[in-house]
Amino acid sequence: MAKSRPDWKIGVSTWGQGDHEKLIWVKDHFRNLQKFNKHGLDKATVMDLPGFKEYYQPALSWTKKFRKGNLREIIRCNELNYQAHALENGKPDIISVQACYPGVLIANYLAKKYDVAVHLHVRLGGFMFEKMLNELGSMKADLLSAIAGANLITATSNFHREQLKKWIPNASTFYNPVDIEFFQIGDNHKDYAIAIGRLEQEKGFDLLIDAIAKVPDLKVKIVGSGSEKNKLKNRIDALGLRSRVSLLGEASREEVKDLIQKCQFLILPSTYETFGNVLLEAMACGKPVVATKCGGPEEIVSPESGYLAEISADDLSDKIHQMLQNRHLFKAENIRKITTDHFSSNQWITKLEFFFREIS
Repeated sequence: MAKSRPDWKIGVSTWGQGDHEKLIWVKDHFRNLQKFNKHGLDKATVMDLPGFKEYYQPALSWTKKFRKGNLREIIRCNELNYQAHALENGKPDIISVQACYPGVLIANYLAKKYDVAVHLHVRLGGFMFEKMLNELGSMKADLLSAIAGANLITATSNFHREQLKKWIPNASTFYNPVDIEFFQIGDNHKDYAIAIGRLEQEKGFDLLIDAIAKVPDLKVKIVGSGSEKNKLKNRIDALGLRSRVSLLGEASREEVKDLIQKCQFLILPSTYETFGNVLLEAMACGKPVVATKCGGPEEIVSPESGYLAEISADDLSDKIHQMLQNRHLFKAENIRKITTDHFSSNQWITKLEFFFREIS
């Protein structure tokens, strides 16, 4: 937003979310005492970043079963961030929330108190959204009420929107963008395919390994980390694929770009995806893709950019075979044009601005 709309006055409110030093565990008394002491020394800050400011007001969090996980304090800290931004720039037109919990609860409180419109972009898939609701217990009704109070709700794909319909009947589709300036066509090609994602069950890397066993000679590099790492290692060894399938672990954004630019094509073997950002990153680099029909990819992959496979090792291996045979038919410039025409940052910000003007 800041890069595309330099005239917008953008503030980002943070409070230490995701920081394990701010998370109090029930039985970890010694570490908790250390965290409390360290938290007492933590100070509010304002950081100037290119085109926007980040406001930080520290808050602790803990189990939602006790005082709602310190939600009242988290809301108070975000209100202080809001006030600091408003004091400098005037009353905001929109509060845009990128996570349901606790973001939309914070936004709902601020919206009512200060009369500001709220945009909620839901990122959790259907089964993860339901899991979150179940874990909230008595707070479930509060969260659903806050979601219903948002002026605009967006989902990452048509598939995602349908998955959420049980709880959110009025969401609009808002595709994620790809940075086409960062992901460019490269010229140093090698003889491997690449797969990128968290090493978790829904990402289907076990399916990919089984499929590769049916495709002689193809080398595959898998980028990512997660709880399935050892299980996947054992599967690679059991199938005798150690010389052809590599688990590279985590990689920086620059490393990911370099690996994509040098690969033959990208494979996405997931059993469930609300969208599939990595497909766009590969396509922006002019690379064709093979993806499973797991939700979001069906709205990205076309015959000009690659193949869609059923969620099975047999069909995935068939589509990989087809890609190896027909790789020369896929033109990098044509594939990249799909991303620039439909999924670029310019397309994204234009639609976002349209949404914002509708509700502000």
